[in-house]
Amino acid sequence: MKTGDLPAVRIGMIQEAEQITFKCTSDFKAKTLDGETLFVGEKDREYKATVANSAPAQIDYCVRMAIVAEKDEAEKLQRELQSKNIDSVLWHPGIVLELGDTTIDNREYWVVSKGYASKNEAEKFAQDYQHIGQTLVVKEIVEEAQGEIALEGNKITEALRIEPQQDEAFLFLKDVTVGIEFHWQHKRTQKLPGVLEIDINHQGKLAAINELDIETYLVSVNSSEMTFENPIELLKAQTIAARSTILATMGKHHYEEKFHLCSDDHCQCYHGVENISDASVEAARLTCGENLLYHDRVCDARYAKICGGVMEGFNYVWDDREIPYLVPGTDGKEELDYPLDNGEKVKEYIDSHPDVFCNTEKYKITSSLPYNTTELFRWKVSYDKKELENIIREKLRDDIGELIDLIPGERGASGRLVYLDIVGSKKNVRIGKELAIRRALSKSHLYSACFYITRDLNQTGKIETFHLHGAGWGHGVGLCQVGATVMAQLGYNYKEILSHYYKESSLKKLYS
Repeated sequence: MKTGDLPAVRIGMIQEAEQITFKCTSDFKAKTLDGETLFVGEKDREYKATVANSAPAQIDYCVRMAIVAEKDEAEKLQRELQSKNIDSVLWHPGIVLELGDTTIDNREYWVVSKGYASKNEAEKFAQDYQHIGQTLVVKEIVEEAQGEIALEGNKITEALRIEPQQDEAFLFLKDVTVGIEFHWQHKRTQKLPGVLEIDINHQGKLAAINELDIETYLVSVNSSEMTFENPIELLKAQTIAARSTILATMGKHHYEEKFHLCSDDHCQCYHGVENISDASVEAARLTCGENLLYHDRVCDARYAKICGGVMEGFNYVWDDREIPYLVPGTDGKEELDYPLDNGEKVKEYIDSHPDVFCNTEKYKITSSLPYNTTELFRWKVSYDKKELENIIREKLRDDIGELIDLIPGERGASGRLVYLDIVGSKKNVRIGKELAIRRALSKSHLYSACFYITRDLNQTGKIETFHLHGAGWGHGVGLCQVGATVMAQLGYNYKEILSHYYKESSLKKLYS
């Protein structure tokens, strides 16, 4: 399959801005969506697009109550909800993609509540409807945002496309935020292949989208997620996992936006062409078109940095669906005693250093990584009570009063908390699932939700300091990037690595 025939992906580089600043290494055409050329831009000259006369979209906030694969199942759930006087509608997000003789259909059915005028109303319904973390507030765009994009004396009411006139040309996009909400968050200029599209977002601001073919995108992803010095079998496995994730989630992760995925950790890290190496290119070339499948559907092949020894099940981290290829398992040849579903088991597990692939105290990483793995396989974070109280108040935007205690609730198979009770003098709050807990207990993100708590008491018997003793970095579902790196170092090939992390899946070449 030629480059022009490959699936195109649309990556949200900047999701909200007052202006978009860019330049191109060749002359370019600035076009409207219907192909009309507005002007020809000059190579290496900086341009600034701004927004004028804008108005935000009208948005209703709904609650996604369930995700199901089949329409019959969704309609059955609707009838059950109706018997409880809960009205619902069906959404059918996703895409149908034709690739030669192959059709990829990743659509699914969402059972969604009626719309609410405010997010707070929707959140209140979600809390009353079901256990914390099982529902999601989603946006329904009732009326699109209005506005004009101003560039070089032109005013465009739709999107503006910047198309380089040379295939080998690149676009430089300024002020792209990297590491959103993490402690390393910063802005940088990204060097991008393909086409730049500038749109009006739902807030009436500007958004920048990079459109390019999937294989060019993957070359950047596998080198943005892992360094080029990693073994080629790891980079091949990472590339296939990323490719599968794209095709499985296009049109769903950012269902309400004009792009398929964002460029940051929320989806997959994509930093343009700056980090591309010969190894990245080779990994994509050798696996071109290969995807993980389960029952003829492309797998949503999630991955995280360090599982800590036991991979987590999908249903403990996101909504209550058991995904057959995203199930708990030991990240090594020797089985561990899991599920780690109570405090005693979790403490014993975290205090141990089991013989698993991601234990880099036992298996040294021979390639460079942008983080210290030995401090992430097992870790400890300590907070003065007042400090943690302030963090929680800021993150929850809620006044719990004085922080009295943290009470761990249900745990997943890997020991990661499904929910946590925060006990305050004014009110108690239950939070979950995994990511909500990590956000609430850190100025950035706690490494993982797999932790147990010890406490230092003062002379009056009140808690003075909280110590969180933890394992792993990230949600722990699917491929463990550090564990997979060690597997590659030990001589496992990419097929063996993928079968270890994605049980019951198979590999198939969908295009070439």
